[in-house]
Amino acid sequence: MDWKDELNRRDFARLALAGAGAAGVGAMGFPSLLAAAEAELKMAFFASPRHPIWANMMGPWGKQVEAANVGLKIKGFPGSQIGGRPPGAYKRILNGIADIEFHIAGYTSTVFPRTLVAEIPLQWDSPTKATMALNRIFEKHLAAEYKRVKVLAMWTTDVPVIMTNKVVRTPADLKGLKLRTPSRNQAEIIKGLGAIPVAMPMPSTYGALEKGVVDGAIVGISVVNSFKLHEVVKNFIVDLPFGYSPFFIGMNRRRYDGLTKAQRAVIDKNSGLEFSLKGAKSYEHERELGIATVNKKAGSSITKLTAAEKAQWVSKLEQISKDWIARFEKKGLPYRELYKAYTGKTA
Repeated sequence: MDWKDELNRRDFARLALAGAGAAGVGAMGFPSLLAAAEAELKMAFFASPRHPIWANMMGPWGKQVEAANVGLKIKGFPGSQIGGRPPGAYKRILNGIADIEFHIAGYTSTVFPRTLVAEIPLQWDSPTKATMALNRIFEKHLAAEYKRVKVLAMWTTDVPVIMTNKVVRTPADLKGLKLRTPSRNQAEIIKGLGAIPVAMPMPSTYGALEKGVVDGAIVGISVVNSFKLHEVVKNFIVDLPFGYSPFFIGMNRRRYDGLTKAQRAVIDKNSGLEFSLKGAKSYEHERELGIATVNKKAGSSITKLTAAEKAQWVSKLEQISKDWIARFEKKGLPYRELYKAYTGKTA
């Protein structure tokens, strides 16, 4: 036996002993090598577990991932159980306070300026189409904004409506009114329409309307059910061509990269466009329910605009869109190219 054979023999013996030791540890009830691959992921959401995002998307997603039996356990924290305010969701993902969390991109406008092209007025006529467009341009135009997170789903809300306690028919009727806004870009829309933007997260909007801190909001009518806004606001305009608020469910990138290949494959399989479209279609459904709720409530009304009145809104929104693109181009962002990629239209 030469020296190479002797080394091979010794290596084999060491491996055999190590294998026996590992088997012994497993037999004694200590974690096995397989158990070491198990991972518990903390998934958080700021609103109630009854909210459609949790009930229709995040909750079922967690069950699907667990059912794949690759050692993934999803521990849910809906209803702000994990702590913090909604605008802090993105930072909680980055800091590992939550492994997975829902975030509204508009809450951190400076971080996601490209993604917020979804907010621009006069574009797609449904959340499904807007969601498909966002996902289509993601790799080329948006991915650079998400280097620190793994995006599991990205979709948009239902089209925003104007909800106020004062009867509003034209942009001139908004003069002096304070309207809640979730983002810097939507604040520009509100200013362009002649009103005063007031930034606040959605959970604070009910109290702000009730106390008169704001006079209304421009937001999807789906919120009248999930946040009960129909209790504190009376008048709604539902057929204006506003843009959408983009949402995403993100996962801490380091946490994702640290999973096994099989675990990452299960997450990938249950993420992406199909998962995103569940969100879009959920909001389309919630829009219908929201309109029905408003129609049933005594004292609430949906304003039917004349063609001339609607034309005044469209004229304002056209100018807002032009100013929007010029503003971002001035900051060095290729917004004309981005706008064309997203909408298919030339600015």
